[in-house]
Amino acid sequence: MRIARVLFALYLVGALISVWLPGDWRQADVKLYRADALHFWGQLGHPELPQEYPPLAVVPFALALIGSPAIGQDAFALGMAALFLLGFAAVRRWKGSACAWTYGAYTLAAGPATLLFRFDILPALLVLGCLWLLERRRYGAAYPLIGVGTLVKLFPLVLLPVAAIAHARSTARRGAWKVARGLALGGAVCLGIAAAGFALAHAVDPAHSFGAITYDLRRPIEVESVPATLMWLGSLVGAPMHPIYAYTSYSVTGPLSAAAGTAGDVGLVAGMLWVWWRQATGRMEVGRAVAASLLVLICGSGVLSAQYLLWVAPVLAVVDGFRFRWLAVFLLTALIFPVLFQVAIQYSPTIVYSAGFLAGVAARNLLLVACTVRFLVTGRTAADPGIPERTAPSPLAAG
Repeated sequence: MRIARVLFALYLVGALISVWLPGDWRQADVKLYRADALHFWGQLGHPELPQEYPPLAVVPFALALIGSPAIGQDAFALGMAALFLLGFAAVRRWKGSACAWTYGAYTLAAGPATLLFRFDILPALLVLGCLWLLERRRYGAAYPLIGVGTLVKLFPLVLLPVAAIAHARSTARRGAWKVARGLALGGAVCLGIAAAGFALAHAVDPAHSFGAITYDLRRPIEVESVPATLMWLGSLVGAPMHPIYAYTSYSVTGPLSAAAGTAGDVGLVAGMLWVWWRQATGRMEVGRAVAASLLVLICGSGVLSAQYLLWVAPVLAVVDGFRFRWLAVFLLTALIFPVLFQVAIQYSPTIVYSAGFLAGVAARNLLLVACTVRFLVTGRTAADPGIPERTAPSPLAAG
């Protein structure tokens, strides 16, 4: 439909203009990336690793070192834009025009601010590359890529069980011993790369080598997460919830913190087991298992920022095609950040989250959980990994 393309073009122009308007939301994380890059690349004699990111994150952070802080900020944004375009070209070549336009729509709808001024598009594309390898049964390359992705940002590690199940199913006829040996070797390569990366990081900077792990374990429940929405719903019936700013994020605490966190953990474990069981029994093909694992992780985690939706947007475009429900999830995410963050949070003298902000987060989270549950229970029967899956065409790609 031509009208869809026109609306998409107008949104793209408006989004690109908006990201260069003044606002701390645009500068804060890139400033942090630049500082982390300076601590590592600027003092290689005694390098310091990032406090909250895995060791290989210093590679994309180096873009922020180009020129002055203002130039470095734009250089970083242009680098992320180049990665986005590279992903569009790759998806178009791999899955066709419809999936490529859906990839563009989902990724931009989730928020050009997070696309350009965060580095999450890089690990998201590494995940997409892993799926490409898994569909072609190139497990020897998929396992190392998962390990490398884990050293950029931790979340790609959830793909290891999915890769192992796909590997086992595709080699089942070779005999139990050969299957077990192949799985052990693949797992050892993946975990070995990740372990070696963190071991080297420990040798370089013992104080921050495991910061990506310990930092997340200490964080309170982030206000954008599903557990935080459970706490807000509880506050409506009398259980108080208090806003706090900790670990460079807006979070919440209160008497329901433990219960909400436990509910998220239970949902995370149950969701992952469900995905692995359906994949192992042939009820879910590998692409949907990859997307489902990421969705379960996002829904169950007590740490959820707007840029995390970029992790799953490219994969959903490839395996599920264009769905208005996913577009709605991503657009609500862009509404939350940066719009509601700028207009619906009082920052002084104390932090106060407005009812509109919390309601907007709840609407996105409830829709996200509903869409995830539907995705988990309607997974297509597993097909031959070498045969590409057909997906719904995007209206943006219509002639």
